[in-house]
Amino acid sequence: MDVHDKPPKPSSEEAATAPLSTAISSESAISNCTTNGTLLADIHSLLHVEEVTDISLIPTPSSCAASSSNDNSITSVPAVKAILAARSAVFRRMLYGEFCETARSNSKNIAENVEVQLDYSGRVLQLLVEFCFTDQLASLNHGEDGENGGKSKDGRNNKYDINSNNNGGPISLEEKSRLLTNLSGAAHYFDIPKLESDIKKQLSTMMLDHPSLACAILDESSKILPGEEIGLLAMDRIRARPKAALLPWMHGVGGSGEIVTPSFGAVNNNHDSTTRSWEGKGGVIALSASLLEQVIFDEKSSASELTKFHCLRKWVQGCKHEVSMEELELPRKQSEDDILSLDQSRAPSPPTSPPNKSSFRDGKFEDEHHQQKLAIAKHLAQKLDLSLIPASDLSSTVNDSQLLSTHDLYQAYRLQALNAERVKSKVIVEGAGLAEVNGTYIQGGVHEGTPMYNKEGVWKDREEVFRIFMCTYSNGNKSWCISIVPKGKEPGKTTDVDFYECPVSYGKGIGGGPLYGMEMGVVPSRGWKLVSYGQPPVPRASLISVLEK
Repeated sequence: MDVHDKPPKPSSEEAATAPLSTAISSESAISNCTTNGTLLADIHSLLHVEEVTDISLIPTPSSCAASSSNDNSITSVPAVKAILAARSAVFRRMLYGEFCETARSNSKNIAENVEVQLDYSGRVLQLLVEFCFTDQLASLNHGEDGENGGKSKDGRNNKYDINSNNNGGPISLEEKSRLLTNLSGAAHYFDIPKLESDIKKQLSTMMLDHPSLACAILDESSKILPGEEIGLLAMDRIRARPKAALLPWMHGVGGSGEIVTPSFGAVNNNHDSTTRSWEGKGGVIALSASLLEQVIFDEKSSASELTKFHCLRKWVQGCKHEVSMEELELPRKQSEDDILSLDQSRAPSPPTSPPNKSSFRDGKFEDEHHQQKLAIAKHLAQKLDLSLIPASDLSSTVNDSQLLSTHDLYQAYRLQALNAERVKSKVIVEGAGLAEVNGTYIQGGVHEGTPMYNKEGVWKDREEVFRIFMCTYSNGNKSWCISIVPKGKEPGKTTDVDFYECPVSYGKGIGGGPLYGMEMGVVPSRGWKLVSYGQPPVPRASLISVLEK
């Protein structure tokens, strides 16, 4: 029977002589679908009632394998053709219109029920059908199944538990975000714009609350054809909060909006616990090798060179993707054999392995998998500007990682030595009405012949660098400014986000000395005033000089 054929109605004589038990059975099956007085509620009541279904959507095994949530146990998703056709123009054409021939070739009729195989996972098809019936994703978003103890509202065992993984536990945030990303692709294909729009809003909210999920969403969107728009949303979130998005287990945000970075020794010693505490929440380890370079070395990112290095190291330790050097575009003069050949004299001991997701991996495979990841990270580490990484981190964190050769480290030490044994200062800003401005600013860079001071923080939900620098206005007046300078822009331009300023000619400097020995770059302790985005009261500044050796 074709997908659009219906079984013949029985004759009046057949109906009259039909066994009473058949009528009772049918009536009993339908009686489970109690009505609640509204059309939406009545249609909703038909969800998962197999007695009234006339079509089964069959997931494709390959789609199940690619799914982040293991749903190989889902072999069929029942539905009603008329409802699918009413919600989706594509389903309508597939089941009743111009695509009928295609549907016939991909379907078969078993006991009056049509089976149609679709190139999506079982979980995606479950949610797709649920939305067609209910106009929402209540089972995923509100834990409806969990609240009923794994049973449906009529007390029957629930075979359609969306919120559990293959082990019976709740799905992680990363699994949920990947599932929604795949569902968005299905909504786009089947032309259900409301579902597609709802998913984008939900993914945006999830990334706002958990920036690290942006990596998982970007990774999953790269695997589906209509994933470009969601991928751009994820990339924007990573650019706005690179540390929180890429390294959530290493970076937090303090109450004042200042980035809190624990010492690497502490992070490394607790690698197991930090990885477990953030497992299932994305981060750099959720990225495939092909996306790693694109994200870490993104020109629009504000990530520091040290942050980029930490990303490479953490990716080697925790990435669960099957990786291959073929995913990277290697320089023509550099062969894969050259990259894969490791210096045996300094071969690193394998880091603590993450929980093994693939049961088929043995020790040899794990070692080869680690060597592949290490080779990729080594290749990408050549793009780091080591002169921008503090010498203390070069001698400990970077040196211990074995991602860089002895020659590269020597050149970096040489550049660092040129700046050794000089007086370097820091400025402590406190008391500002705008809490994000308060904190410790470290000397780094020069503008108009005077030192600049920098502090990492968060402003309007974006990771930014707050700067204290001297600026000369068009009328010749000079002022110290506390501002955010956009990435790629010079300080002192109209593109700056200004908070407070202090004229150079004001009062006395810190310690009672002259304020404007401009050659000394002395930051004023008082005399600050509000500008643009600042809030009262105005801040105080304390300059501390430190001799670096």
